[in-house]
Amino acid sequence: MDSGEETGERDAADGVADAVGSDAGSVATSDTDAGTETSDRYTERGSVDARLADALERVAHGAVVSTPSILVQRGLTLAFTAILTNTFAAGPYGLFALARRLQRFLRRLALGFGSGLSQFLPTTETAAERDAIATFATTLLLGVSTLFGAALYLASPAIATLTGKGAPFPLYLQVFGAGLPLTVGMFTVARLLRATEEVTALNAFQRVAFPLAQLAVGAVGVLLLGDLAGVAIGLPLAMGVVAVGGLVWLIRSRGFRPRVRVPDGDAIRRRYVGYTTPLFLSGFATTTQRLGFYPLIAVFLSGTAGGVFAVGVLVGSLVRLPLMGVNQFIPPVAAALNDDGHREALSRLYHVTSRLVLVGVTGLSVPVIVYRESVMALFGPTFVRYAPLLPGFVLAQFLACAAGSVGILLRMTDHQRALLVTNTAITLFLAVTAIPLTIEFGLAGLVASYLLMLGVNNGLEVAVLYRVEGLQPFTRAHLKPLAAAVPFTLVALGARTILPQYPAAVAGTLLGLGAYVAVLLALGFDPAERRLLATLADRYRQAIRAVAVRGGGAE
Repeated sequence: MDSGEETGERDAADGVADAVGSDAGSVATSDTDAGTETSDRYTERGSVDARLADALERVAHGAVVSTPSILVQRGLTLAFTAILTNTFAAGPYGLFALARRLQRFLRRLALGFGSGLSQFLPTTETAAERDAIATFATTLLLGVSTLFGAALYLASPAIATLTGKGAPFPLYLQVFGAGLPLTVGMFTVARLLRATEEVTALNAFQRVAFPLAQLAVGAVGVLLLGDLAGVAIGLPLAMGVVAVGGLVWLIRSRGFRPRVRVPDGDAIRRRYVGYTTPLFLSGFATTTQRLGFYPLIAVFLSGTAGGVFAVGVLVGSLVRLPLMGVNQFIPPVAAALNDDGHREALSRLYHVTSRLVLVGVTGLSVPVIVYRESVMALFGPTFVRYAPLLPGFVLAQFLACAAGSVGILLRMTDHQRALLVTNTAITLFLAVTAIPLTIEFGLAGLVASYLLMLGVNNGLEVAVLYRVEGLQPFTRAHLKPLAAAVPFTLVALGARTILPQYPAAVAGTLLGLGAYVAVLLALGFDPAERRLLATLADRYRQAIRAVAVRGGGAE
Protein backbone atom coordinates (compact mmCIF):
# COMPACT_ATOMS: atom_id res chain seq x y z
CA MET A 1 0.00 0.00 0.00
CA ASP A 2 1.31 3.48 -0.80
CA SER A 3 2.34 5.87 1.89
CA GLY A 4 -0.43 8.28 0.87
CA GLU A 5 -3.02 5.61 1.48
CA GLU A 6 -1.42 4.78 4.82
CA THR A 7 -1.61 8.45 5.84
CA GLY A 8 -5.24 8.56 4.78
CA GLU A 9 -6.04 5.56 6.94
CA ARG A 10 -4.34 7.12 9.95
CA ASP A 11 -6.19 10.42 9.41
CA ALA A 12 -9.47 8.53 9.17
CA ALA A 13 -8.70 6.69 12.39
CA ASP A 14 -7.92 10.00 14.12
CA GLY A 15 -11.18 11.45 12.87
CA VAL A 16 -13.22 8.54 14.19
CA ALA A 17 -11.49 8.75 17.56
CA ASP A 18 -12.14 12.50 17.81
CA ALA A 19 -15.78 12.09 16.85
CA VAL A 20 -16.34 9.38 19.43
CA GLY A 21 -14.49 11.31 22.11
CA SER A 22 -16.64 14.44 21.55
CA ASP A 23 -19.96 12.57 21.63
CA ALA A 24 -21.37 13.35 25.08
CA GLY A 25 -24.08 10.78 24.66
CA SER A 26 -21.63 7.92 24.34
CA VAL A 27 -21.26 5.69 27.33
CA ALA A 28 -17.89 5.03 28.89
CA THR A 29 -17.71 1.50 27.52
CA SER A 30 -18.14 2.83 23.98
CA ASP A 31 -15.30 5.29 24.52
CA THR A 32 -13.14 2.49 25.83
CA ASP A 33 -13.96 0.19 22.91
CA ALA A 34 -13.24 2.94 20.38
CA GLY A 35 -9.94 3.78 22.05
CA THR A 36 -8.96 0.13 22.13
CA GLU A 37 -9.86 -0.31 18.45
CA THR A 38 -7.84 2.75 17.45
CA SER A 39 -4.91 1.57 19.54
CA ASP A 40 -5.10 -1.85 17.91
CA ARG A 41 -5.07 -0.25 14.47
CA TYR A 42 -2.00 1.78 15.37
CA THR A 43 -0.36 -1.34 16.80
CA GLU A 44 -1.17 -3.28 13.62
CA ARG A 45 0.15 -0.44 11.44
CA GLY A 46 3.35 -0.26 13.48
CA SER A 47 3.75 -4.02 13.19
CA VAL A 48 3.35 -3.87 9.40
CA ASP A 49 5.85 -1.01 9.18
CA ALA A 50 8.33 -2.91 11.32
CA ARG A 51 8.02 -6.08 9.25
CA LEU A 52 8.33 -4.08 6.05
CA ALA A 53 11.42 -2.28 7.34
CA ASP A 54 13.05 -5.55 8.37
CA ALA A 55 12.22 -7.26 5.06
CA LEU A 56 13.39 -4.29 3.00
CA GLU A 57 16.65 -4.04 4.93
CA ARG A 58 17.38 -7.75 4.41
CA VAL A 59 16.59 -7.61 0.70
CA ALA A 60 18.35 -4.28 0.16
CA HIS A 61 21.43 -5.33 2.12
CA GLY A 62 21.66 -8.42 -0.04
CA ALA A 63 21.35 -6.23 -3.12
CA VAL A 64 23.95 -3.71 -1.92
CA VAL A 65 26.45 -6.41 -1.05
CA SER A 66 25.66 -8.38 -4.21
CA THR A 67 25.69 -5.55 -6.76
CA PRO A 68 29.46 -4.93 -6.76
CA SER A 69 30.10 -8.64 -7.22
CA ILE A 70 27.44 -8.81 -9.96
CA LEU A 71 29.20 -5.91 -11.69
CA VAL A 72 32.47 -7.79 -11.38
CA GLN A 73 30.81 -10.91 -12.77
CA ARG A 74 29.32 -9.06 -15.72
CA GLY A 75 32.56 -7.24 -16.40
CA LEU A 76 34.56 -10.49 -16.38
CA THR A 77 31.94 -12.17 -18.58
CA LEU A 78 32.08 -9.29 -21.04
CA ALA A 79 35.87 -9.54 -21.08
CA PHE A 80 35.67 -13.30 -21.69
CA THR A 81 33.21 -12.80 -24.56
CA ALA A 82 35.21 -9.93 -26.06
CA ILE A 83 38.39 -12.04 -26.04
CA LEU A 84 36.66 -14.78 -27.99
CA THR A 85 34.81 -12.53 -30.45
CA ASN A 86 37.90 -10.46 -31.22
CA THR A 87 40.10 -13.55 -31.65
CA PHE A 88 37.82 -15.83 -33.61
CA ALA A 89 35.47 -14.96 -36.45
CA ALA A 90 31.80 -14.34 -35.66
CA GLY A 91 30.74 -17.60 -37.36
CA PRO A 92 32.92 -20.02 -35.33
CA TYR A 93 32.16 -18.13 -32.14
CA GLY A 94 28.47 -18.36 -32.98
CA LEU A 95 28.67 -22.18 -33.15
CA PHE A 96 30.48 -22.28 -29.80
CA ALA A 97 27.90 -19.95 -28.22
CA LEU A 98 25.04 -21.94 -29.75
CA ALA A 99 26.30 -25.24 -28.33
CA ARG A 100 26.83 -23.68 -24.92
CA ARG A 101 23.34 -22.19 -24.92
CA LEU A 102 21.83 -25.56 -25.80
CA GLN A 103 23.64 -26.99 -22.78
CA ARG A 104 22.27 -24.09 -20.73
CA PHE A 105 18.79 -25.08 -21.91
CA LEU A 106 19.22 -28.49 -20.25
CA ARG A 107 20.91 -26.96 -17.20
CA ARG A 108 17.93 -24.72 -16.52
CA LEU A 109 15.58 -27.66 -16.88
CA ALA A 110 17.53 -29.73 -14.37
CA LEU A 111 17.72 -26.84 -11.91
CA GLY A 112 13.93 -26.81 -11.73
CA PHE A 113 14.35 -29.41 -8.97
CA GLY A 114 16.53 -26.95 -7.05
CA SER A 115 13.82 -24.30 -6.74
CA GLY A 116 12.59 -25.79 -3.48
CA LEU A 117 15.80 -25.02 -1.59
CA SER A 118 14.85 -21.37 -0.98
CA GLN A 119 11.39 -22.49 0.10
CA PHE A 120 12.35 -25.29 2.53
CA LEU A 121 15.80 -24.55 3.96
CA PRO A 122 14.85 -21.24 5.67
CA THR A 123 12.02 -22.97 7.57
CA THR A 124 13.81 -26.13 8.76
CA GLU A 125 13.76 -26.65 12.51
CA THR A 126 16.91 -28.75 12.92
CA ALA A 127 20.31 -29.07 11.27
CA ALA A 128 19.51 -32.71 10.50
CA GLU A 129 16.40 -31.75 8.54
CA ARG A 130 18.36 -29.03 6.73
CA ASP A 131 21.09 -31.50 5.78
CA ALA A 132 18.56 -34.10 4.64
CA ILE A 133 16.82 -31.65 2.31
CA ALA A 134 20.14 -30.37 0.94
CA THR A 135 21.41 -33.91 0.37
CA PHE A 136 18.25 -35.08 -1.34
CA ALA A 137 18.01 -32.00 -3.56
CA THR A 138 21.67 -32.25 -4.59
CA THR A 139 21.37 -35.94 -5.42
CA LEU A 140 18.21 -35.32 -7.41
CA LEU A 141 19.80 -32.48 -9.36
CA LEU A 142 22.97 -34.39 -10.18
CA GLY A 143 20.97 -37.44 -11.27
CA VAL A 144 18.73 -35.48 -13.61
CA SER A 145 21.66 -33.51 -15.04
CA THR A 146 23.55 -36.73 -15.73
CA LEU A 147 20.61 -38.08 -17.71
CA PHE A 148 20.26 -34.83 -19.66
CA GLY A 149 23.99 -34.62 -20.30
CA ALA A 150 24.13 -38.19 -21.61
CA ALA A 151 21.18 -37.46 -23.90
CA LEU A 152 22.91 -34.37 -25.33
CA TYR A 153 26.17 -36.30 -25.82
CA LEU A 154 24.48 -39.16 -27.65
CA ALA A 155 22.23 -36.91 -29.72
CA SER A 156 24.97 -34.50 -30.84
CA PRO A 157 25.56 -36.12 -34.29
CA ALA A 158 21.83 -36.11 -35.01
CA ILE A 159 21.50 -32.48 -33.85
CA ALA A 160 24.39 -31.42 -36.09
CA THR A 161 22.84 -33.21 -39.06
CA LEU A 162 19.39 -31.76 -38.42
CA THR A 163 20.67 -28.20 -38.15
CA GLY A 164 23.17 -28.49 -40.99
CA LYS A 165 26.01 -27.32 -38.74
CA GLY A 166 29.29 -29.05 -39.49
CA ALA A 167 32.45 -29.54 -37.45
CA PRO A 168 33.29 -28.57 -34.78
CA PHE A 169 29.66 -28.13 -33.68
CA PRO A 170 29.14 -31.83 -32.74
CA LEU A 171 32.32 -31.77 -30.66
CA TYR A 172 31.12 -28.70 -28.75
CA LEU A 173 27.81 -30.43 -28.03
CA GLN A 174 29.54 -33.57 -26.76
CA VAL A 175 31.88 -31.62 -24.50
CA PHE A 176 29.09 -29.55 -23.00
CA GLY A 177 26.90 -32.64 -22.62
CA ALA A 178 29.60 -34.52 -20.73
CA GLY A 179 30.23 -31.49 -18.52
CA LEU A 180 26.58 -30.79 -17.67
CA PRO A 181 26.66 -32.49 -14.20
CA LEU A 182 29.65 -30.33 -13.22
CA THR A 183 27.82 -27.22 -14.40
CA VAL A 184 24.65 -28.11 -12.49
CA GLY A 185 26.75 -28.96 -9.42
CA MET A 186 28.14 -25.43 -9.30
CA PHE A 187 24.69 -23.83 -9.55
CA THR A 188 23.35 -26.22 -6.90
CA VAL A 189 25.95 -24.96 -4.44
CA ALA A 190 24.89 -21.40 -5.34
CA ARG A 191 21.26 -22.30 -4.58
CA LEU A 192 22.31 -23.64 -1.17
CA LEU A 193 24.16 -20.42 -0.36
CA ARG A 194 21.23 -18.28 -1.48
CA ALA A 195 18.70 -20.32 0.51
CA THR A 196 20.75 -19.84 3.68
CA GLU A 197 21.28 -16.09 2.97
CA GLU A 198 25.06 -16.42 2.88
CA VAL A 199 25.53 -13.10 1.10
CA THR A 200 29.30 -12.78 1.07
CA ALA A 201 30.01 -16.42 0.32
CA LEU A 202 27.48 -16.50 -2.53
CA ASN A 203 28.98 -13.48 -4.20
CA ALA A 204 32.57 -14.64 -3.77
CA PHE A 205 31.60 -18.06 -5.13
CA GLN A 206 29.29 -17.36 -8.07
CA ARG A 207 30.05 -13.73 -8.95
CA VAL A 208 33.83 -13.65 -8.58
CA ALA A 209 35.43 -17.11 -8.40
CA PHE A 210 33.73 -18.65 -11.44
CA PRO A 211 33.94 -15.59 -13.76
CA LEU A 212 37.65 -15.37 -12.94
CA ALA A 213 38.07 -19.06 -13.70
CA GLN A 214 36.07 -18.63 -16.93
CA LEU A 215 38.24 -15.69 -18.02
CA ALA A 216 41.37 -17.71 -17.27
CA VAL A 217 40.04 -20.58 -19.39
CA GLY A 218 39.32 -18.15 -22.23
CA ALA A 219 42.79 -16.60 -22.01
CA VAL A 220 44.49 -20.02 -22.03
CA GLY A 221 42.33 -21.17 -24.94
CA VAL A 222 43.18 -18.06 -26.97
CA LEU A 223 46.83 -17.49 -26.07
CA LEU A 224 48.14 -21.03 -25.65
CA LEU A 225 45.78 -23.30 -27.57
CA GLY A 226 44.28 -20.98 -30.18
CA ASP A 227 41.25 -23.24 -30.27
CA LEU A 228 37.66 -22.84 -29.11
CA ALA A 229 37.46 -26.58 -28.40
CA GLY A 230 39.98 -26.11 -25.60
CA VAL A 231 37.80 -23.37 -24.14
CA ALA A 232 34.75 -25.66 -24.35
CA ILE A 233 36.59 -28.41 -22.46
CA GLY A 234 37.95 -26.07 -19.82
CA LEU A 235 34.66 -24.40 -18.86
CA PRO A 236 32.89 -27.42 -17.26
CA LEU A 237 36.14 -28.39 -15.51
CA ALA A 238 36.42 -24.90 -14.06
CA MET A 239 32.81 -25.10 -12.85
CA GLY A 240 33.54 -28.42 -11.18
CA VAL A 241 36.54 -26.99 -9.32
CA VAL A 242 34.52 -23.99 -8.11
CA ALA A 243 31.67 -26.29 -7.01
CA VAL A 244 34.03 -28.41 -4.91
CA GLY A 245 35.39 -25.25 -3.27
CA GLY A 246 31.86 -24.10 -2.41
CA LEU A 247 30.94 -27.46 -0.92
CA VAL A 248 34.06 -27.49 1.22
CA TRP A 249 33.14 -24.03 2.54
CA LEU A 250 29.58 -25.11 3.39
CA ILE A 251 30.85 -28.19 5.21
CA ARG A 252 33.57 -26.43 7.20
CA SER A 253 31.88 -23.09 7.91
CA ARG A 254 28.19 -23.96 8.17
CA GLY A 255 28.30 -27.56 9.28
CA PHE A 256 26.48 -29.07 6.32
CA ARG A 257 26.80 -32.84 6.24
CA PRO A 258 25.49 -35.43 3.78
CA ARG A 259 22.49 -37.02 5.48
CA VAL A 260 19.94 -39.54 4.25
CA ARG A 261 18.23 -40.83 7.39
CA VAL A 262 16.22 -38.34 9.38
CA PRO A 263 12.90 -38.52 11.27
CA ASP A 264 10.02 -38.23 8.81
CA GLY A 265 12.57 -38.39 5.99
CA ASP A 266 10.13 -39.93 3.53
CA ALA A 267 7.56 -37.23 4.22
CA ILE A 268 10.20 -34.50 3.79
CA ARG A 269 11.30 -35.95 0.45
CA ARG A 270 7.72 -36.34 -0.76
CA ARG A 271 6.95 -32.75 0.20
CA TYR A 272 10.04 -31.53 -1.62
CA VAL A 273 9.25 -33.51 -4.76
CA GLY A 274 5.63 -32.42 -4.63
CA TYR A 275 6.66 -28.77 -4.47
CA THR A 276 9.40 -28.88 -7.12
CA THR A 277 7.83 -31.19 -9.70
CA PRO A 278 5.43 -28.51 -11.02
CA LEU A 279 8.35 -26.09 -11.12
CA PHE A 280 10.44 -28.64 -13.02
CA LEU A 281 7.62 -29.15 -15.51
CA SER A 282 7.07 -25.40 -15.71
CA GLY A 283 10.77 -25.14 -16.49
CA PHE A 284 10.16 -26.71 -19.90
CA ALA A 285 7.93 -23.75 -20.72
CA THR A 286 10.05 -21.01 -19.10
CA THR A 287 13.29 -22.39 -20.52
CA THR A 288 11.77 -22.60 -23.97
CA GLN A 289 10.80 -18.96 -23.56
CA ARG A 290 14.26 -17.86 -22.44
CA LEU A 291 16.42 -20.15 -24.55
CA GLY A 292 14.09 -21.55 -27.21
CA PHE A 293 15.47 -18.92 -29.55
CA TYR A 294 18.70 -20.88 -29.89
CA PRO A 295 17.10 -23.94 -31.50
CA LEU A 296 15.47 -21.49 -33.93
CA ILE A 297 18.91 -20.05 -34.67
CA ALA A 298 20.31 -23.56 -35.15
CA VAL A 299 17.60 -24.48 -37.65
CA PHE A 300 16.93 -21.22 -39.51
CA LEU A 301 19.92 -18.88 -39.09
CA SER A 302 23.69 -18.80 -39.51
CA GLY A 303 26.43 -19.18 -36.94
CA THR A 304 27.07 -15.44 -37.16
CA ALA A 305 23.45 -14.78 -36.19
CA GLY A 306 23.95 -17.04 -33.18
CA GLY A 307 26.99 -15.03 -32.10
CA VAL A 308 25.18 -11.71 -32.53
CA PHE A 309 22.16 -12.96 -30.61
CA ALA A 310 24.35 -14.25 -27.76
CA VAL A 311 26.15 -10.89 -27.51
CA GLY A 312 22.85 -8.99 -27.67
CA VAL A 313 21.40 -11.05 -24.83
CA LEU A 314 24.58 -10.56 -22.78
CA VAL A 315 24.58 -6.77 -23.25
CA GLY A 316 20.83 -6.52 -22.73
CA SER A 317 21.12 -8.47 -19.50
CA LEU A 318 23.33 -5.71 -18.07
CA VAL A 319 20.22 -3.62 -17.42
CA ARG A 320 18.92 -6.47 -15.22
CA LEU A 321 21.55 -5.73 -12.56
CA PRO A 322 19.12 -4.01 -10.14
CA LEU A 323 16.60 -6.86 -10.38
CA MET A 324 19.36 -9.43 -10.00
CA GLY A 325 20.53 -7.68 -6.84
CA VAL A 326 17.03 -7.58 -5.33
CA ASN A 327 16.35 -11.18 -6.32
CA GLN A 328 19.36 -12.50 -4.44
CA PHE A 329 17.50 -12.78 -1.15
CA ILE A 330 13.90 -11.87 -1.80
CA PRO A 331 12.88 -15.58 -2.11
CA PRO A 332 13.45 -16.53 1.56
CA VAL A 333 12.19 -13.13 2.79
CA ALA A 334 8.99 -13.36 0.73
CA ALA A 335 8.48 -16.99 1.72
CA ALA A 336 8.75 -16.10 5.42
CA LEU A 337 6.27 -13.21 5.12
CA ASN A 338 3.83 -15.42 3.22
CA ASP A 339 4.13 -18.36 5.63
CA ASP A 340 3.52 -16.07 8.62
CA GLY A 341 0.49 -14.46 6.99
CA HIS A 342 1.90 -10.93 6.76
CA ARG A 343 0.02 -10.01 3.59
CA GLU A 344 0.24 -6.23 3.73
CA ALA A 345 3.95 -6.25 4.47
CA LEU A 346 4.48 -8.57 1.50
CA SER A 347 2.43 -6.30 -0.78
CA ARG A 348 4.34 -3.20 0.25
CA LEU A 349 7.64 -5.04 -0.10
CA TYR A 350 6.70 -5.78 -3.71
CA HIS A 351 5.77 -2.13 -4.33
CA VAL A 352 8.99 -0.69 -2.94
CA THR A 353 11.39 -3.24 -4.45
CA SER A 354 9.81 -2.96 -7.89
CA ARG A 355 10.10 0.86 -7.75
CA LEU A 356 13.75 0.68 -6.76
CA VAL A 357 14.42 -1.82 -9.54
CA LEU A 358 12.74 0.45 -12.09
CA VAL A 359 14.92 3.39 -11.00
CA GLY A 360 18.07 1.36 -11.59
CA VAL A 361 16.94 -0.34 -14.78
CA THR A 362 15.92 2.96 -16.40
CA GLY A 363 19.26 4.54 -15.54
CA LEU A 364 21.14 1.63 -17.14
CA SER A 365 18.95 1.30 -20.24
CA VAL A 366 19.23 4.85 -21.58
CA PRO A 367 23.01 4.98 -22.25
CA VAL A 368 23.10 1.46 -23.72
CA ILE A 369 20.40 2.38 -26.24
CA VAL A 370 21.79 5.82 -27.10
CA TYR A 371 25.40 4.61 -27.49
CA ARG A 372 24.62 1.21 -28.99
CA GLU A 373 27.30 1.45 -31.73
CA SER A 374 30.02 2.12 -29.16
CA VAL A 375 28.83 -0.82 -27.06
CA MET A 376 28.76 -3.30 -29.92
CA ALA A 377 32.18 -2.12 -31.16
CA LEU A 378 33.68 -3.78 -28.07
CA PHE A 379 33.04 -7.16 -29.69
CA GLY A 380 34.50 -6.44 -33.11
CA PRO A 381 33.49 -4.75 -36.38
CA THR A 382 31.10 -7.53 -37.42
CA PHE A 383 28.87 -6.81 -34.43
CA VAL A 384 28.67 -3.06 -35.09
CA ARG A 385 26.59 -3.76 -38.20
CA TYR A 386 23.94 -5.29 -35.94
CA ALA A 387 23.87 -2.38 -33.43
CA PRO A 388 20.35 -1.28 -34.57
CA LEU A 389 19.05 -4.53 -33.05
CA LEU A 390 20.50 -3.83 -29.59
CA PRO A 391 17.57 -1.61 -28.39
CA GLY A 392 15.30 -4.64 -28.87
CA PHE A 393 17.35 -6.67 -26.38
CA VAL A 394 17.46 -3.78 -23.90
CA LEU A 395 13.74 -3.00 -24.10
CA ALA A 396 12.94 -6.69 -23.65
CA GLN A 397 14.87 -6.72 -20.38
CA PHE A 398 13.34 -3.39 -19.35
CA LEU A 399 9.85 -4.86 -19.70
CA ALA A 400 10.90 -7.94 -17.77
CA CYS A 401 12.36 -5.89 -14.91
CA ALA A 402 9.43 -3.46 -14.73
CA ALA A 403 7.32 -6.25 -13.21
CA GLY A 404 9.80 -6.77 -10.37
CA SER A 405 10.16 -10.18 -8.74
CA VAL A 406 6.83 -11.46 -10.05
CA GLY A 407 7.91 -15.02 -10.85
CA ILE A 408 9.61 -15.43 -7.48
CA LEU A 409 6.51 -14.17 -5.66
CA LEU A 410 4.33 -16.67 -7.50
CA ARG A 411 6.63 -19.48 -6.36
CA MET A 412 7.06 -18.21 -2.81
CA THR A 413 3.29 -17.90 -2.35
CA ASP A 414 2.87 -21.56 -3.41
CA HIS A 415 1.34 -20.89 -6.82
CA GLN A 416 3.78 -22.98 -8.82
CA ARG A 417 0.91 -24.70 -10.64
CA ALA A 418 -0.46 -21.34 -11.77
CA LEU A 419 3.07 -20.52 -12.92
CA LEU A 420 3.14 -23.78 -14.87
CA VAL A 421 -0.12 -22.99 -16.67
CA THR A 422 0.96 -19.40 -17.37
CA ASN A 423 4.32 -20.35 -18.79
CA THR A 424 2.87 -23.15 -20.89
CA ALA A 425 0.47 -20.65 -22.47
CA ILE A 426 3.33 -18.22 -23.14
CA THR A 427 5.42 -20.97 -24.71
CA LEU A 428 2.63 -21.88 -27.10
CA PHE A 429 2.31 -18.18 -27.94
CA LEU A 430 6.05 -18.04 -28.61
CA ALA A 431 5.89 -21.07 -30.90
CA VAL A 432 3.21 -19.58 -33.13
CA THR A 433 4.87 -16.16 -33.35
CA ALA A 434 8.65 -16.66 -33.26
CA ILE A 435 8.90 -19.28 -35.97
CA PRO A 436 7.08 -17.31 -38.70
CA LEU A 437 8.80 -14.05 -37.65
CA THR A 438 12.22 -15.71 -37.86
CA ILE A 439 11.48 -17.32 -41.22
CA GLU A 440 10.17 -14.04 -42.64
CA PHE A 441 12.58 -11.48 -41.16
CA GLY A 442 15.63 -13.47 -40.08
CA LEU A 443 17.58 -12.23 -37.08
CA ALA A 444 15.46 -9.06 -36.81
CA GLY A 445 12.34 -11.22 -36.53
CA LEU A 446 13.99 -13.31 -33.84
CA VAL A 447 14.83 -10.20 -31.80
CA ALA A 448 11.25 -8.96 -32.21
CA SER A 449 10.03 -12.32 -30.91
CA TYR A 450 12.38 -12.01 -27.93
CA LEU A 451 10.98 -8.56 -27.09
CA LEU A 452 7.40 -9.72 -27.54
CA MET A 453 7.89 -12.83 -25.45
CA LEU A 454 9.40 -11.09 -22.41
CA GLY A 455 6.80 -8.34 -22.52
CA VAL A 456 3.79 -10.65 -22.75
CA ASN A 457 5.26 -13.15 -20.28
CA ASN A 458 5.77 -10.65 -17.48
CA GLY A 459 2.49 -8.90 -18.15
CA LEU A 460 0.58 -12.16 -17.87
CA GLU A 461 2.47 -13.20 -14.72
CA VAL A 462 1.56 -9.87 -13.09
CA ALA A 463 -2.10 -10.46 -13.97
CA VAL A 464 -2.00 -14.00 -12.55
CA LEU A 465 -0.28 -12.88 -9.33
CA TYR A 466 -2.92 -10.18 -8.86
CA ARG A 467 -5.69 -12.70 -9.52
CA VAL A 468 -4.48 -15.33 -7.05
CA GLU A 469 -2.86 -13.15 -4.34
CA GLY A 470 -4.03 -9.58 -4.90
CA LEU A 471 -0.40 -8.50 -5.35
CA GLN A 472 0.76 -6.18 -8.11
CA PRO A 473 3.92 -4.06 -8.44
CA PHE A 474 2.77 -0.71 -9.76
CA THR A 475 2.05 2.60 -8.03
CA ARG A 476 2.00 6.20 -9.23
CA ALA A 477 5.56 6.54 -7.98
CA HIS A 478 6.68 4.23 -10.81
CA LEU A 479 6.18 7.17 -13.19
CA LYS A 480 8.99 9.15 -11.54
CA PRO A 481 11.95 7.29 -13.09
CA LEU A 482 10.23 7.37 -16.48
CA ALA A 483 9.88 11.16 -16.21
CA ALA A 484 13.51 11.48 -15.09
CA ALA A 485 14.63 9.43 -18.11
CA VAL A 486 13.55 12.23 -20.47
CA PRO A 487 16.29 14.75 -19.54
CA PHE A 488 18.77 11.87 -19.29
CA THR A 489 18.03 10.90 -22.89
CA LEU A 490 18.19 14.49 -24.14
CA VAL A 491 21.58 15.06 -22.52
CA ALA A 492 22.95 11.78 -23.90
CA LEU A 493 21.72 12.56 -27.42
CA GLY A 494 23.15 16.07 -27.22
CA ALA A 495 26.57 14.74 -26.27
CA ARG A 496 26.44 12.27 -29.15
CA THR A 497 25.86 15.07 -31.66
CA ILE A 498 28.77 17.29 -30.58
CA LEU A 499 31.49 14.87 -29.38
CA PRO A 500 33.41 11.94 -30.93
CA GLN A 501 32.12 8.41 -30.34
CA TYR A 502 33.75 7.30 -27.10
CA PRO A 503 34.10 10.72 -25.41
CA ALA A 504 30.41 11.26 -26.15
CA ALA A 505 29.52 7.94 -24.50
CA VAL A 506 31.48 8.78 -21.35
CA ALA A 507 30.47 12.43 -21.04
CA GLY A 508 26.85 11.88 -22.07
CA THR A 509 26.40 9.03 -19.59
CA LEU A 510 27.91 10.92 -16.65
CA LEU A 511 26.07 14.20 -17.32
CA GLY A 512 22.85 12.35 -18.11
CA LEU A 513 23.03 10.39 -14.87
CA GLY A 514 23.49 13.67 -13.01
CA ALA A 515 20.31 15.05 -14.60
CA TYR A 516 18.49 11.77 -13.87
CA VAL A 517 19.40 11.82 -10.17
CA ALA A 518 18.55 15.53 -9.86
CA VAL A 519 15.05 15.00 -11.25
CA LEU A 520 14.47 11.98 -9.00
CA LEU A 521 15.51 14.00 -5.94
CA ALA A 522 13.21 16.83 -6.99
CA LEU A 523 10.27 14.43 -7.38
CA GLY A 524 10.97 12.85 -3.99
CA PHE A 525 11.03 9.33 -2.57
CA ASP A 526 8.52 7.25 -0.66
CA PRO A 527 8.79 7.35 3.18
CA ALA A 528 9.62 3.64 3.25
CA GLU A 529 12.41 4.25 0.75
CA ARG A 530 13.79 7.15 2.81
CA ARG A 531 13.72 5.04 5.97
CA LEU A 532 15.48 2.23 4.13
CA LEU A 533 18.24 4.52 2.84
CA ALA A 534 18.73 5.98 6.32
CA THR A 535 18.87 2.53 7.91
CA LEU A 536 21.37 1.22 5.38
CA ALA A 537 23.53 4.33 5.67
CA ASP A 538 23.62 3.96 9.46
CA ARG A 539 24.38 0.25 9.17
CA TYR A 540 27.32 0.80 6.84
CA ARG A 541 28.65 3.75 8.86
CA GLN A 542 28.75 1.51 11.91
CA ALA A 543 30.45 -1.25 9.91
CA ILE A 544 33.09 1.16 8.61
CA ARG A 545 33.60 2.57 12.11
CA ALA A 546 34.04 -0.94 13.52
CA VAL A 547 36.59 -1.79 10.84
CA ALA A 548 38.44 1.44 11.57
CA VAL A 549 38.47 0.72 15.31
CA ARG A 550 39.81 -2.81 14.73
CA GLY A 551 42.43 -1.40 12.37
CA GLY A 552 43.50 1.19 14.95
CA GLY A 553 43.68 -1.47 17.65
CA ALA A 554 45.83 -3.64 15.43
CA GLU A 555 48.27 -0.80 15.04
